[in-house]
Amino acid sequence: MRIADIIKKAAAGIGAAVMMMSFSACSKTEIHEVEVVHETKVPPKMMFLGDSIAAGYGLDGYKKGDNYNCPSYSNILKNKYTSELEGECGHTMVNEAVSGYTSSDLITQIQSGELDSELKDADAVVVSIGGNDLLGILFKLIDSLGIEDINNFDVKDIDFAGAAVALLGMGSEADKALEQFTVNIDIISSELKSRTDGTVFVQTLYDPVEYFDRLSVITEFTAQNIEKLNNIISEKSANGYKVIDVAPRFKGRADELTNIKKMDIHPNAAGHEIIAEEVDKAFRATGFSYVTTEKVEQKSTDVAKTALLWSSVGIALLVIIFGVIFALRKKSKK
Repeated sequence: MRIADIIKKAAAGIGAAVMMMSFSACSKTEIHEVEVVHETKVPPKMMFLGDSIAAGYGLDGYKKGDNYNCPSYSNILKNKYTSELEGECGHTMVNEAVSGYTSSDLITQIQSGELDSELKDADAVVVSIGGNDLLGILFKLIDSLGIEDINNFDVKDIDFAGAAVALLGMGSEADKALEQFTVNIDIISSELKSRTDGTVFVQTLYDPVEYFDRLSVITEFTAQNIEKLNNIISEKSANGYKVIDVAPRFKGRADELTNIKKMDIHPNAAGHEIIAEEVDKAFRATGFSYVTTEKVEQKSTDVAKTALLWSSVGIALLVIIFGVIFALRKKSKK
């Protein structure tokens, strides 16, 4: 066999080997786990804190210590989002609101650490607080008027002189309560920010006392102080939370949306529907996300490098071989 033929066969063998190694390298892959971020309009996990408004006090099915079996706004949204996020990330709702809580009580609850595990992975934390800081003082004013039945009384029988004296003292109490609330809402915001990466929301307080429009001494005093409370909530939002402005939706509708006719300031079922709409609107304006871990196929970097090296070596050998063939042919022609 001539040398040229041997060299040709060797070249063909080298070429075939390099091609097979390249194909083999390309077919080898590794399985990697990667985190994938998915956008969603509503929170996969939401948490409710605060007072009796968030707990659902006064609604059918409400029991102290059980916030999950009444048509409160938290439960309305839980049902809505469970359906909406079905087949994706699922939905979780936690409600740790306590009837009767003031802003000071909420601080104590947060600082106790008992909420830490739930707060840690919450996407949204909704707070209803401030009503018990203020409204207890306001109802003292009603008592000072000597009214036994708020829905059935004669204005001529009211002791307005005594009410005026009481109003002076209660005005001072309300001012102190608002000063303390100003301090407390900052603490609440700070404590929550240190415990969750989720978005914190604080609701404004509606005015249930506007219903008593025959008693301007009460309605004016109440309206002024609730407005001050809501202004504090709005102004302090710069420290790390978003405001859900519930109050305007209730204006002029206390008899329709609360139980005030029964001397109960809490929202009724219709009122909770309204609050749910406002919370939902705030959530969708914010937007949320969740992360999944998924397996993906990826070419092995080391194998690819090896294939490239062998390809380079093979090409170099082929160049040398064809160079020798060319030289031998040229020599044989002489």
